[in-house]
Amino acid sequence: MFDGLRIESESALASQTNAMDHSGVFQNSEMFGNGGNIIPAAVHAIVGVEMRSILSLVVLSSLGILACGGTTPITTTPSCFTPQPGHIYLNRDAIFVANTGSNSISAFQLVGPMTGPAAGPACGSPFPMSSPPTALGGGTLFPTGLLVMSQPQKSISMYSVDFTTSVLTGPRFTITTRYTPVAVAGLGNFFYVANAEGNFSAYRVSGIGGSAAATELEGSPVPAGSGPVAIATADQPGLLYVANSQSNNISGYSVDPVTGTPTPLPGSPYPAGIGPTAILVAPAPGPDPFGPRLVIVANKISKNVSVFSVAADGSLSPVPGSPFPAGGSPSSLATATTILPPKFAYVTIPESNEVAGYTIDGSSGALAPVPGSPYPVGTSPSAVAMAEGANFVYVVNAGSNTLAVFSLDPQTGTLTPVSGSPFPVGQAPGPVQYFQVPQ
Repeated sequence: MFDGLRIESESALASQTNAMDHSGVFQNSEMFGNGGNIIPAAVHAIVGVEMRSILSLVVLSSLGILACGGTTPITTTPSCFTPQPGHIYLNRDAIFVANTGSNSISAFQLVGPMTGPAAGPACGSPFPMSSPPTALGGGTLFPTGLLVMSQPQKSISMYSVDFTTSVLTGPRFTITTRYTPVAVAGLGNFFYVANAEGNFSAYRVSGIGGSAAATELEGSPVPAGSGPVAIATADQPGLLYVANSQSNNISGYSVDPVTGTPTPLPGSPYPAGIGPTAILVAPAPGPDPFGPRLVIVANKISKNVSVFSVAADGSLSPVPGSPFPAGGSPSSLATATTILPPKFAYVTIPESNEVAGYTIDGSSGALAPVPGSPYPVGTSPSAVAMAEGANFVYVVNAGSNTLAVFSLDPQTGTLTPVSGSPFPVGQAPGPVQYFQVPQ
């Protein structure tokens, strides 16, 4: 039942060069471990604790390194993250930013102590794309690779992600569609593409390495509402939700774990606010034994956030008090989708150049503003992501070509900019994807 959910273990601190310190500051330094003592996971299986099993560690040989493009020992300080010989790396998750204006993807490596991921640019970042990347997918429920959608080319590509260095290679495959793709999400061996024409396409991924391929499922595309703009998936059971911006509702589906076939849920579609623009499921890997599983929707035109509780069959019901005011027109939203229970959520407000934060009631799912919210960010924030350790929040600023990084208070949800933030990315950055690697 809890496969993919996260149980926190306070294990050895990681070592790395060109890293951020615990406050998130980029620097050239090393952080040495504490001998690798691991606190039993059962100690941490409590409300509000990250459900992640850190059972597999990457131990690199003391005789060589997995460097960028070779195995030559390091003789100078690298300008990007490079694994060091004999060091143990715990959190190897990554942040990917789609730079729509410069046809590239910026990648940041997260390797470090559980108290706060260290970070540095991945070697080779930004990675060039053949066309403007307009949506990203992959990670927790789809670790096979990074899905990169390009609306101008009507294409979806999948790139391999190095689970130690976050370097992108590929694409392993590229498919084109006759529809206008707007969003993409993966689930197991399948991925789903929301199309502006009022439907979504379903694909199966087969093969490994360079032989990987995507095949459209029989019965695809599947009807949705009017004006799909966002898509989200969940597991145990397989679920899929599409936010429809013109019909102001959410289309819900169960997903067969073997065939990947979606089937409409009872009562679907479900009314949302006006102009839904973003959607997520929390927790995504499985039900929450401590409280309700939630679907959260940002509504751009009605300037609020809808929250639904998810029944065992996947059907949705508004939580008490929903929708909740956003203070502006939200463009994206984020939470730690593997935390039990989810504690905080954040939405970007482009017209005021802010990000608004909410606490999530563990019993009802109701939202309340966190202290100090909203928080100023860069110009025209377009996307937001939260580290699955629930300790950092990342905001992409499309107007200032930067990535703002905040540390998150685990008790209150308040945000504090890390030293040096915001950090430069490519031109006209849009989507951001937190990519949780398999452990």
